[in-house]
Amino acid sequence: MGIYGKGRVMINIFQPSLGQEELDEIKKVFESNWIGKGDWVNLFEKNFSESLGSDPQYFISTTCCTEGIFLSAELFDFGINDEVIVPSISFISVANCVVSKAATVVFCDVDKHSLNARAEHIEEKLTPRTKAVFLNHYGGFPCAMEPIIGLCRKHNITLIEDSACAVKSFYKGRACGTLGDMGLWSFDAMKVLCTGDGGMIYLKSKELMQAAREQFYYGLAGRQTSGMDASSRGSQRWWEFEINRPGRRAIMNNITAAIGLAQLRKLDNFIARRKKIYEIYEQELRPCSWLRTPPASEKECSSSYYFFWIQLEKRDELARFLLDHGIYTTFRYWPLHMVKYFKQDKMKLPNAHKISQTTLNIPLHQSLSDEDVYKIIGLIKEFGSR
Repeated sequence: MGIYGKGRVMINIFQPSLGQEELDEIKKVFESNWIGKGDWVNLFEKNFSESLGSDPQYFISTTCCTEGIFLSAELFDFGINDEVIVPSISFISVANCVVSKAATVVFCDVDKHSLNARAEHIEEKLTPRTKAVFLNHYGGFPCAMEPIIGLCRKHNITLIEDSACAVKSFYKGRACGTLGDMGLWSFDAMKVLCTGDGGMIYLKSKELMQAAREQFYYGLAGRQTSGMDASSRGSQRWWEFEINRPGRRAIMNNITAAIGLAQLRKLDNFIARRKKIYEIYEQELRPCSWLRTPPASEKECSSSYYFFWIQLEKRDELARFLLDHGIYTTFRYWPLHMVKYFKQDKMKLPNAHKISQTTLNIPLHQSLSDEDVYKIIGLIKEFGSR
């Protein structure tokens, strides 16, 4: 919850669930006398990957999902002659990483109800210069991956999954984020699994994984470290080092990872609660003829239930009505092709444009009580009956 107005309580659209378990895990880190990257980070990477049914050697943590997104432009060597296809309904970091390398970002349309890009939307934008495709599993609901994977393989195009909102979302038994060449997850203050900030990366290539490890730690060669770590492994002159690339420092620390470990133990319960809330919304709002609820997900898929969204013509009026009654809503994500900086605001992407005028995300998080949920539903119905 949050406070607004004259001490009244606001029902937030996102909210982390943190408690004594996280504090207890942090206490252990303090008692270890090492708060930098160490055992807790290693265990968090291992436990996270195994929760997805995956091999830990293909995973590495970082300071935030955006750091991983920018890393992708370096690992896959985006450059001035390259085009990268990005759904217009995506997070700003994705487009930023492309243009930061002087590559051309090419926005594609999305399905007007699921808000996910489909293979046909991507195929419309393919050219001989297409180097990569970014996907966004909107609200945690998997894209229809098989046709997209087939398209990318046919044209030898790198496939990157922005799974920031899709922690423990699965497409036909495989975790979102592990279906392409690279996947990324976010653990920021608004995500299902929250560490305050932080991110995780999957890379299909062991060679690129090694490059990522070096890039995230100053470019130090291999698993080389300096200082006490190196001295404990028998280095005679532990202050010496070599680098393989001009890297930076973007590593997770034990405090962040400790929170993540505690959150990971709660994650299945978080998602179960979100699913229950989602189903209540669906049951109560689907009969409202003046709005549209999300479509059914792809067969054999499961979601993190990160967003619940409704679509209606009087979206702005409903958002203001709910805000006036202590309910915070928003629209994620503003179409990137409409952002003037990218110089594509004249592009015709009819679905993305319509979505930007009609879609509203309403509160969905595990801390919502049933009372909160039915208050939101009641206010939406009241608005529709006016």
